[in-house]
Amino acid sequence: MSEQTNQTKESIGRIEVAPGVLAIIALNAAQRVEGVTKMAPIPADVARLFRKEVRQDGVLLQVGDENQVKIDIYVIMDPHVNIMEASRTIQTAVSEAINTMVGIPVNAVNVHVEDVVYTQGEAV
Repeated sequence: MSEQTNQTKESIGRIEVAPGVLAIIALNAAQRVEGVTKMAPIPADVARLFRKEVRQDGVLLQVGDENQVKIDIYVIMDPHVNIMEASRTIQTAVSEAINTMVGIPVNAVNVHVEDVVYTQGEAV
């Protein structure tokens, strides 16, 4: 039985995960967090600075040398949640999702709360 386990762990070829896949995983993890109303567009000045990086609906992903992953998440939040706690939850959810699904540790998840959306007639 142990011989079989060792054989299945040996690599029989190369595995590559496109950076866009990491961005989609980050996007889905962030959207599932309570308090995230929707993803915000990446600000134009930031997008200009990072032309070569992967961008996906509010996610800016940078993959450096030796698979160092840095993710910037741009969100619009619900006003009825603690924004700091929700942001920390986003950081944890994104990092864990990528590490669990792909096995790549995430170096940084930066959360940018771009707006808070109140419903019409709701007091501030």
